[in-house]
Amino acid sequence: MSFEVALQEAMLEALAAVPGTNGVFLERPARASVPYLVLGEMLSADWGAKGAEGREVRVSVRVQDAGESWARTVSLQGEVARALEALPRSIGGWSVGSVILQRAKTLRGAGGEWVGTVEFRIRAMEA
Repeated sequence: MSFEVALQEAMLEALAAVPGTNGVFLERPARASVPYLVLGEMLSADWGAKGAEGREVRVSVRVQDAGESWARTVSLQGEVARALEALPRSIGGWSVGSVILQRAKTLRGAGGEWVGTVEFRIRAMEA
């Protein structure tokens, strides 16, 4: 199994446990009540060394929310970060070296909803 497939499964499991959300999806659902999470696309690159296979994956998670204030959205972004930082250090035969928060952004969408984005860089070596 590729690291990316194993990582996606581990991330979906971790994000499903984020309290206060109504689900986690791979794309924006046609109908779902807020707040919910959307696991974004993965950008994967070689991060190996001579004789060692390695991957660097960049991935984002969106928090879709609504309300007068962005407070709940920001709080959920923190919960997402905690869930991903607690990912297992062994995933699908790969040894995860780092899970680093790159940036978080919160903005008001065109329809008045809140959209919080959390972006991570994850590096792993084949075990």
